[in-house]
Amino acid sequence: MKRLSLLYIPIALLMTAHNLGNSQGGQMTPPDIIARIKQKDWSLVERPGLVRADAGSSLLPLLDDPDSEIRQLTVMCLNEAGGEAARRGFLKAMRDKTEAVSGLAARFLRKHYAPADLPEIETELERSRNEYVREQICLLLGETGDKGKIPILKSRLPREKDEHARHAASLALARLGDDAARQEIVDRLHHAEPKERVNAVNDLPYVNDRGLLKQLVPLLDDTRDAVNMSRSHSPSYFLRVCDVAVNVANEMLGKPFPWARSLS
Repeated sequence: MKRLSLLYIPIALLMTAHNLGNSQGGQMTPPDIIARIKQKDWSLVERPGLVRADAGSSLLPLLDDPDSEIRQLTVMCLNEAGGEAARRGFLKAMRDKTEAVSGLAARFLRKHYAPADLPEIETELERSRNEYVREQICLLLGETGDKGKIPILKSRLPREKDEHARHAASLALARLGDDAARQEIVDRLHHAEPKERVNAVNDLPYVNDRGLLKQLVPLLDDTRDAVNMSRSHSPSYFLRVCDVAVNVANEMLGKPFPWARSLS
């Protein structure tokens, strides 16, 4: 599966949002929303607030529609609606046979699951054939903050064949405080190759430990080009390793320079 195609929404499907809703402040009723979903009107999710929480439960039957695009748009709309309906819908849709649907559901579930859902989610980690679903579940388990999930993730690592899902399991372990996984992050930060250094730096916000920012100090002297920011047919413009390090440090600290004194 091409990862970039998972969440791809064709531009041709994005209609202008000004035609949506009625004259009462653009609010839409659940039947209105259902009709738009069946028309595959992706502009429903182009403007926040069009799909409200009270519509959520009415959308759940659309997860059984034979058209995978309708199911995918339904998942997007449930994410806009939020609440209990979204949680129930994502638990169901992460088992969808279409990877784009199940992948979206697993990603959105990270913000909507309840602790009581974890046994079901952990079961899906073992049985899902969708590598993106497994990746997102690993990240979700790390975000629980429950060190009791460390054995589950450690067991998954040697059996996981997909590199992205395996990397997610390693990051989740690091977030939960596993010493070996954290040392792996540190080793990658000091890798000889700029690309590997930058990848490790960009993993730090997920790991969510400001203490690791001390490891970025040596990277401030690394002025090698790392990330090509140029557009096609435009002059070359690169972010350097040190630029990425500063940007991520500021993001995690919630403020710009000076930040060195905030690392303790």
